[in-house]
Amino acid sequence: MLDYMHHILRSFEQSTNWNCDNSYANITATSQALLNFNIPTAFEFQVSGATTPYTFNTLRVSTQKILNGSLTYLYTDAENLDKIVQSSTSIYLQDAAQTYKYLQPFYNHKFDDIKPTTPKSLYYGKIYFPNSNLEAMIVKRLNRYTQLTLKCLSSFKDYNILTCYWQRDTGRNSQEAIFSTNDFLCGYRCLHNFLGVPSKTNMSLYNNSSLSIGGELWLGLITLSPGCSTTLRYCTHSPNTGRPLTLTFTWNPLFGHLSSTYSAKSSSNTTFGVKYDFNLYSIESNLSFGCEFWKRSRNETNNSPSNLPANSESESVSKGESLMYHHLTAPNASHFNNLATIKTNDKQREQILSDLAATFSTSLRKMDEEKYTIQQFTKLINNSDFTSVWKFSFSLKDKNLKALWEGKFKGFLLSAGTELRKTDMASSIQDPLSQNQKLSIYPVKFGLQLQYAT
Repeated sequence: MLDYMHHILRSFEQSTNWNCDNSYANITATSQALLNFNIPTAFEFQVSGATTPYTFNTLRVSTQKILNGSLTYLYTDAENLDKIVQSSTSIYLQDAAQTYKYLQPFYNHKFDDIKPTTPKSLYYGKIYFPNSNLEAMIVKRLNRYTQLTLKCLSSFKDYNILTCYWQRDTGRNSQEAIFSTNDFLCGYRCLHNFLGVPSKTNMSLYNNSSLSIGGELWLGLITLSPGCSTTLRYCTHSPNTGRPLTLTFTWNPLFGHLSSTYSAKSSSNTTFGVKYDFNLYSIESNLSFGCEFWKRSRNETNNSPSNLPANSESESVSKGESLMYHHLTAPNASHFNNLATIKTNDKQREQILSDLAATFSTSLRKMDEEKYTIQQFTKLINNSDFTSVWKFSFSLKDKNLKALWEGKFKGFLLSAGTELRKTDMASSIQDPLSQNQKLSIYPVKFGLQLQYAT
């Protein structure tokens, strides 16, 4: 479950037209949400609210080992942020939970069409008690392409770490330069989105896929320890059902680590993901599975995109659905008839023009139907009133099972889960070489989190 301040940060990026998904740091966000979701480790209670349209605060109390907590304060000068931020009662569960990321394909996006963004700022401060550690963050939106982020962590005695992020996002390309005072770590990330164009291998007239490739380079100036990785991401939708799927492939050449993931929405209520890891040097491998099961409100009708009627060209225009290729318009039959009447004796030309009109109209109508089906499935997910979700994740190598339940109850956002791990212990202490093994399963983590925001 996302924290309230994390929700404020995402609302700030939305109000300033900043796409956090178009970053190499979040290129595998979908598989991470399905396989490596966080499990609460103690009983935790958070109460949050907005004192003014520009200030927000959170009080957190936890019972992990000893009674501890934190107090958070946030200020921003972004406009209309109070209209975007929602309380725990009115927010959709799929917006508060970490789940499947819907990525829109990149179709020659023109940033010049977006209004110029005036410089906006966000200031975040957090103090922990009883150890009095401090955490601070400053986000400065410089212009429509550039953003600067400063993060600081101080313990007054042990360490003081300052990390600076310089980010530039033009839509098609994303770059990020990072510097941290911890070992003087320097890093560079980049992400490139390829243009989606129809091809002979694409059976869909409406090209709904996107291909992205990115990489990162790291170097610690003190320890001289390098690091790098590269990732390929492919996202698409089924033209018949509108269901999305995401594939990623990550390679770390220094450590010889390969990782591939596959995530898909099998229906509006279920999501499945699988990840395969392999190391070229040690020949070790791991296979992980993850799934989500969403439950809707009883008052909501369970509509399926497959039951939606196929729209005609006139229906899609009345619904405000525009064609992807806006520069292509369906030929007007009357226009061809006027051209054909110029030479009434030429029946062959008239027949050719009529065939062209029918061909263009059929192709564009099918293209619009595919786009409409995909958009309807996305709207169904975004507008559904889900009350709870079950998450499960299993790893063959780690031999662990993670289970998490998230839901809404009486205006509260609840998150409860556990992680179970299996170990093999000898059945007899006197005979350590005994082949008889006893299966032992014990919980590694267990906790409950409650959030309330006004």
